[in-house]
Amino acid sequence: MAPTNYSVYSIPIYFLMNFIPHTYSTLIVSNGSVKNWDNANPKSTAVREKFQKRVSAATFTRWERARAAHNNGIENFPLLIAAVILGNMARIDAGTLNWTFGTFVALRAIFIMAYIGISDRRLSYFRTVVFNISVLQCLWILFKAGNVYASQ
Repeated sequence: MAPTNYSVYSIPIYFLMNFIPHTYSTLIVSNGSVKNWDNANPKSTAVREKFQKRVSAATFTRWERARAAHNNGIENFPLLIAAVILGNMARIDAGTLNWTFGTFVALRAIFIMAYIGISDRRLSYFRTVVFNISVLQCLWILFKAGNVYASQ
């Protein structure tokens, strides 16, 4: 019996997972208080300058890394969607899709933690390695799907 295909679930899981660094970044610069957050214009340079003055340099750079982790996740979301859809349309076996996208989501969770937690420049290359391996998961499925379509 073929395994159940759970690959489509990686899309909402990944989307929601990328709001963890967003929420975390908001909490650390607002000290957990809605009064300290400008929801009307949260991306303005004035807000950024206000945060930089309000928190320590270490907290501010952690905030920047959390924002960058969130943005990176959103920027890579279309790649995941394309790989899941094309992999399923090409009828790549469910076991391969489940393993690949489960690995992708796990690697991206590690990436988020590394992005936020690692401030040392040398150690930050770990994040780069994890990022590249996660992207290769999607590219591998896209190439497998491409091979299926090219052979038809």
